[in-house]
Amino acid sequence: MKDALGENYGAAKLPTYTCANQQIQMASFSGYKLIGVNAYSKQHEWASRLAEWISNEKNQQLRFEMRGQGPANKNAAASISVEDSPAITALIEQSEFSCLQRIGGGFWDPVSLFATNMAAGNPGGKELQEQLDTMVEGITAP
Repeated sequence: MKDALGENYGAAKLPTYTCANQQIQMASFSGYKLIGVNAYSKQHEWASRLAEWISNEKNQQLRFEMRGQGPANKNAAASISVEDSPAITALIEQSEFSCLQRIGGGFWDPVSLFATNMAAGNPGGKELQEQLDTMVEGITAP
């Protein structure tokens, strides 16, 4: 998005909306990536080295710079570039209103198809309700 929008790029936590004369904060999913080392692994030393390498300050900063993903390393997370990131700032502000994502591909695949079609301007011209029904069928399929 940053490349596509250039100087118009920005990010913010989700807004509130009014329902029954009350302001409601929009919620979101949150998640994390985790790498663990099994203490019983036959390659425990190598696995520990890999985990240390992936999580060191230099590599976490590089991950942020290349992919825009928030670093897990505390020193990298405290860097000026991370603190100045509109996306990371918005994510931190929204985190208070987030719940852990426990949804698999059965949800995201149909939602992604719908969103991709909407972002493309609905080139096939299908009715919105038909597209929503298709998405719900995909989400609720066994």
